[in-house]
Amino acid sequence: MLILLFALGLAFNFEEENFKINRKNEGYNIVKKSVLAKVLSLAAIAAIVSCLGGCSGNKNYKSIEVKGKTMRAHVDGSGDKTIVMLSRWDSDSPIDDFLPLYDDLRKDYKVVVLEYFGYGNSNTTNQDRTNENMVQEIRTALNKLNIEPPYILMPYEISGLYSLYYANKYPSEVSAIVGLDMSLPQEQLERWTEETFEETKEEKRSSNLNHSVMNQWNSFYSNSKELENVKYPHDLPVLALLSEGKVNSVNDIIKSGIMKTSWVNVNNNMVTNPERQIVKVLDVKYDLPYFKADEIARASKEFIENL
Repeated sequence: MLILLFALGLAFNFEEENFKINRKNEGYNIVKKSVLAKVLSLAAIAAIVSCLGGCSGNKNYKSIEVKGKTMRAHVDGSGDKTIVMLSRWDSDSPIDDFLPLYDDLRKDYKVVVLEYFGYGNSNTTNQDRTNENMVQEIRTALNKLNIEPPYILMPYEISGLYSLYYANKYPSEVSAIVGLDMSLPQEQLERWTEETFEETKEEKRSSNLNHSVMNQWNSFYSNSKELENVKYPHDLPVLALLSEGKVNSVNDIIKSGIMKTSWVNVNNNMVTNPERQIVKVLDVKYDLPYFKADEIARASKEFIENL
């Protein structure tokens, strides 16, 4: 119990000021102002997760077989609606990323966090990280977990592409999308050409990323290109939550002459039904699930209850 209390103190006493924007992910990078603060904070979250259920193993962690490989998931909560949380790119632990938000939403809904191949404790895979393969793995994992559709997808950044593909190809399985700075095709196609995107691949080859995560990045542009003319289905409820940090980052890219469309307008351009599809900017610099968990939870619940 003392360990858990200490972990709680660490996890929630590091303020947003401990970090500085400079994110190298999807248009902006995060550089830690205090590396020690972030390490301690994430370690504290991991300690909390490991202690859920009595520090003797968490019954909510699941291992399922998908295409002959082991994929890990975390499932908790109850209710007649299921939220499926889908990771940003290159996350050390999707479950830790979503933990504050997850902990709030599981009180009212069944909540699933999937760790893609190459993430967390899931195996790696040599399969191409196409939209189709990613979505089929998501569908298979949920089926193996005996969780029936339809689902409310909650994509974080890069997973916006997979959610858009999923909702258009299998509309009966997706009841809504609540996006967290979710990647959209227009942003990538304005930001890069095929030639300039190749340069990003070269930059990342020197990193220590595993091949599954690297292949996911390598497919980022082609996956965006595949969805170039795809919008939200007219009847699909969507709540697109944007961080001010991403809004400002895209504005900086526009000033540099690389892009021409603001982050707000990129999201508005996806809307086909303004009565069911909402774009909202939150006053936070980055890391929406972590620093704005309470606000996202409130907005999500209000949105979901009106479905």
